[in-house]
Amino acid sequence: MRALVPLRRAFASAAGADKLGAVKRLRERTGAPIVDVKNALAAHDYDAEAALDHLRASGLAAAAKKAHRASADGVVCATTARANGAWTCAIAEVNSETDFVARNETFRALARAAATATATRLDEDAAFASECGTIVDGRVTELSEERLGAMRTTSGKTLGEMARETAVSVRENVRVRRAAAYAATAGSEEVIGTYVHGALAPGVGRQAACVVAKGVSVDFANKLAMHVVASAPAYLRGDCVPNDVYEREMAVYRSQTEGSGKPANIVEKILAGRMNKFYEEVCLENQKFVLDDSVTVGKAVKAEGGELIAFTRMKVGEGIDVEEKDFASEVAEAVRSTT
Repeated sequence: MRALVPLRRAFASAAGADKLGAVKRLRERTGAPIVDVKNALAAHDYDAEAALDHLRASGLAAAAKKAHRASADGVVCATTARANGAWTCAIAEVNSETDFVARNETFRALARAAATATATRLDEDAAFASECGTIVDGRVTELSEERLGAMRTTSGKTLGEMARETAVSVRENVRVRRAAAYAATAGSEEVIGTYVHGALAPGVGRQAACVVAKGVSVDFANKLAMHVVASAPAYLRGDCVPNDVYEREMAVYRSQTEGSGKPANIVEKILAGRMNKFYEEVCLENQKFVLDDSVTVGKAVKAEGGELIAFTRMKVGEGIDVEEKDFASEVAEAVRSTT
């Protein structure tokens, strides 16, 4: 009897290897997520063709084939809430390939689900809320596509599953690309203002921003968020500018003053003036307030008796590289491929 044990183990090992091989081959054929490939094979006793039909019927194979296509259009969705004396905010970006799909209600529902799932997690997960209550260099915490894909929605599905289903429905590559979230400490004086630009539906648009501040009204915080969308600051204030960015700017300004023959103290004043100009362009506190350009944002907040804490801004497709194609060449290529 004992002599049969190694033989059984050998059969088990071979069977296990064969299953792994089946998973690998079917994943290569379909491009579907590995978990879905495993589930399809297990449901059909590792019959590859039956599992393939299963994936095709569920649309997962079709969705995976679209995944390589650039998706730089889409929408952002913003939501804020106040519970137990504390504000929370979540902004999510969901991408499609075309503006046409971005206006589709099924697609917009995915964007709302992404923002809502993030906000719900803030309410229900203390560790997550604590993480998202941490400010680094004046910026609100951002969440990656991978992390969002595993997040559960109110339907019980993950955002990744919803994105694949939406891709099948709208016949385009769809991504839940990123989100930003903030949870204020209960009992704090912090308020959160939001603004959505290019609104396609309540809370859904092409750009969105949130601003965290103390000592101001929610209405004023909303105006600050409007400013962030309009002026696109990169940093909260001067001391949030990374050292490498600061040194690069200074190197450019120094090269411009070389050989000027001006005394060193004058050159230093010129450099300081140019850096102040740089801060006025890229730092929220130093920018001219869009609703009153006689003052900076920092002075406008101070006049309200408040303090800026953090901000974030999202614009659809920002930072995504899209290959520019000549339309005539693209049509000619399509014609050649069919002949």
